Amino acid sequence: MTQENSQETVVIEERPRILGTLRAILRIRLIAGLLTVIPIWVTFVVVKFIFDAMKSWTEPLAWKVARLLQKSPDPRVATTVATYVNWIVPVLAVLLTLFLLYVLGLLTANVFGRRMIQTFERIFERVPLVKTIYKSTKTIVMTFGGGHSTGFQRVVLIDFPHEGMKRVAFLTSVMTDRDTGRKLANIFIPYTPYLTTGYMQIVPLDEVSETDWTVEEAVKMVMSGGILSPATVSFDRKRPVQWNKELEPPPTEPVTKMKSR
Repeated sequence: MTQENSQETVVIEERPRILGTLRAILRIRLIAGLLTVIPIWVTFVVVKFIFDAMKSWTEPLAWKVARLLQKSPDPRVATTVATYVNWIVPVLAVLLTLFLLYVLGLLTANVFGRRMIQTFERIFERVPLVKTIYKSTKTIVMTFGGGHSTGFQRVVLIDFPHEGMKRVAFLTSVMTDRDTGRKLANIFIPYTPYLTTGYMQIVPLDEVSETDWTVEEAVKMVMSGGILSPATVSFDRKRPVQWNKELEPPPTEPVTKMKSR
């Protein structure tokens, strides 16, 4: 009787442990599923919104094309379009949207198209609110799309605002002190979350620590406020910058003053 009672006690004590383990596994799996679905869902919503916005411009044109096809002298074409017009118009709108995107991409590949786009950008930059929205959106899209040419050479860390705290910066070029021959680094320190704003500093190259991050990884970290950060960083040990001649700006000719007669 005593042995049976002890076995029942063990079973009763194990039930909460089993239920707790099951709840923990279920919670972990649900969180993992959410972390998998959320990026896919956000991507789908953003792409769908942009595509629907562009399709709303091309859909009226698709209706005009469908009406023209309904007036075709070939009765088979006219009958087919009239029967499936509710299917044909969305397909035409999608095809016209893809064609429009292709034309825009084609324009950016030639000099004339780039000048047109630069003209529109200058107009946007003259409107205060539109300027901020356009620059921020363009920076985000081009950065995450991998087509943003920033001119940044390396991702580095500097001591700021004091030793023991680091600031993410971008090395743009390396100069040489004319008097001492010391190497100096031109670095750009961005503000979070706007990559287009920040300030430039000239820092001794030996006080700059190089990272193994790519420019894209650093940009994502800065713009997300640290949410999208690389897994590792060399924080405690300073890594000298492995510079080369490509980082140095071309030498400038000394300016000679004209002697006045």
